[in-house]
Amino acid sequence: MSELATVSTHVLDVASGKAAAGVRVTLGTRTLTTDVEGRITDLSGGGINPGSYRLLVEVGAYWGSVPHLFKTIALELELNEGRHYHVPLLISPYSCTTYRGT
Repeated sequence: MSELATVSTHVLDVASGKAAAGVRVTLGTRTLTTDVEGRITDLSGGGINPGSYRLLVEVGAYWGSVPHLFKTIALELELNEGRHYHVPLLISPYSCTTYRGT
């Protein structure tokens, strides 16, 4: 039996230089909201099997009336092993970037 994977995220608003609080993030069927520091420490609900997953980050409501390009950012994740995956997301009204964090 393989070990379970866990997933966390940290959404940062690089336009303001602050954490993006209150952003809805969905992994599979589990939806949570970033805290005041822009973090969700466990999107996986204690662990999920390695495999392919879609991570959806709903930034449209976060920007509100500020002109912006993205409504939802979708990331296709391939969790190859039972370990912790940290997926930070840096956002601004017209750009985004992500990477595998620690």
